[in-house]
Amino acid sequence: MSARESFDTAGVGHPAARRTAVVLLHGLCSTPDELRPVESSLRSLGYAIHPLPIAGYSFDAELAVQRATPFAGWIDAIEQKVDALRATHDRVMLIGISAGASLALGAAIRCGRRVDALVLMSTTLRFDGWSVPRRQFFLPLAFYTPLGRFWKYRERPPYGVKNERVRAWIERELRTRRISSAGASVIGIAHLREHDRLIRHVRARLAQVVCEDVLALHAREDEVASIANLDILARGLRCASFRTVILGNSFHMITIDNDRQQVIRETLEFAAAVAHGTA
Repeated sequence: MSARESFDTAGVGHPAARRTAVVLLHGLCSTPDELRPVESSLRSLGYAIHPLPIAGYSFDAELAVQRATPFAGWIDAIEQKVDALRATHDRVMLIGISAGASLALGAAIRCGRRVDALVLMSTTLRFDGWSVPRRQFFLPLAFYTPLGRFWKYRERPPYGVKNERVRAWIERELRTRRISSAGASVIGIAHLREHDRLIRHVRARLAQVVCEDVLALHAREDEVASIANLDILARGLRCASFRTVILGNSFHMITIDNDRQQVIRETLEFAAAVAHGTA
């Protein structure tokens, strides 16, 4: 049975879907809103959906200043969720976007075969997109020396979005809020330092990812992380099945940009194949 045939037979509440748990991992210092279109589509088909805010990683609206915790604790939170879901479901799949994709990989390294499949969106294991300034190579000085104590990353156009209407909507959100559907307006040095440590950890251990199936979705024009990040995955992963999809009309935030319907469709078909054991 093909992935598409599996998707067609996995109607609302299909038993295979109900027995498949999906953990959603948003980007750094952001919220589950980044993956809301994917979440609602999967939920409508009966999958057990679990958006996962993580203390010290996710944006916390109750805090005036966001506080980062060590990245190992982020992975701990995912592992605990995976173990809880394995007790009640046949399969567990992780879906992550941007830093959430790195987190998904980190959790797969930790959890081994307790994770059945990964969907990696806009994977950022190297910051080499067309909008990244050359001075980013000096960022380790900010991350690991007192020079960066007061440095922060401020979100700026195009906000990871090629669609001008969505971009304008994000700009309106950021005028009145500290967070938008594309992430926080400001990310502090502590979060960025732990993300850098997470990337280094994952890149050194990609071969330890042993889950059967991985789908990687990436925009050709990603302004943060070029499609060379797919090459890093292809060279490093040792999973049984690794498939890539390159999107032609989006920037980094592919779940809310021009190719969002293709992102949803590819994710649903992959999830159906995982649920039915045909991936």
